[in-house]
Amino acid sequence: METTSRTSTPLTAILAMLLTLGVVGGLYLDKTRTLVDRFDQEERRADSLLSVKLQLEGDVRSLTSQLETATSENESLGKRISALHGQLYQRDAVERQLRQQNRLRTGTIHGLHRNLDSMTTIRDSLENQLAAMNDKIGWLTDSNGLLLKEAKELQQKINDLNTTLQTKVPRSAITGDEFMVESTKGNHKETAKAKKVNTVTISLNVPPELQVDSIQEVFVSLTDPQHNPVMPPLRTETVVLESVNEVVPVHAIQRVIFTGKPTRISIRLTPDKTLKPGIYRASVYTKNAYLGSVDFRLRDSFWFF
Repeated sequence: METTSRTSTPLTAILAMLLTLGVVGGLYLDKTRTLVDRFDQEERRADSLLSVKLQLEGDVRSLTSQLETATSENESLGKRISALHGQLYQRDAVERQLRQQNRLRTGTIHGLHRNLDSMTTIRDSLENQLAAMNDKIGWLTDSNGLLLKEAKELQQKINDLNTTLQTKVPRSAITGDEFMVESTKGNHKETAKAKKVNTVTISLNVPPELQVDSIQEVFVSLTDPQHNPVMPPLRTETVVLESVNEVVPVHAIQRVIFTGKPTRISIRLTPDKTLKPGIYRASVYTKNAYLGSVDFRLRDSFWFF
């Protein structure tokens, strides 16, 4: 019994060892088979990765080439963009200039519109004034016609009156008018002081009604109010009047051209001695007409003048 027990123990151990080895071998085989499968898978994967790598390298070369092309195109695009930026800047400058010109034109247009409105207002005002002036001209024309008619009527009345006067008033009653006496010193300054008088100038208008014409001598007679000569005359002259022949002392003579129209004459008289203060009368004649007379006064002067 003991022998059997001893024999069975090693056998059991061997069997256990064999079983263990079998298990281990099985496990090893399984693991080896698994490793082989995994190796095959990894090899296939490696081949696939190599293919992918080669494809990726080709893609990288292609992408590198594309990148270089893109870089070149990018540089070209950069240059074009710079050129476009320059053109854009120029366009902006031109646009700003055009906008400024447009603003100026707009301001000018607004100013022209304002001027046009002002000129339109002025034109309307001028048209209204012109219409009013035309109306006034028409009224003035009518008034002028009436005035001309009245003037003709008045002239006719004056002519009639002149005719009546000429038939009713003797010519001897008509004399000159607007007498003026100017007494001057030796320096041609006016004076009213008797002792300083150097020249006496008598001026008058001769009306056409006196019927004096052609060239005639005009005489001035200087007397006092009582017709007494105040100084020796140059000569005496007989004046033939309508009703009487009058001998007058002549103190100044001047030849005058008469035209039958109103005539303004001036005669200068130079006394041959110092005049005394008092009232003087200057009478003006032609050979056959009395042209009128004027009285004037010369005053005395004090010692300090």
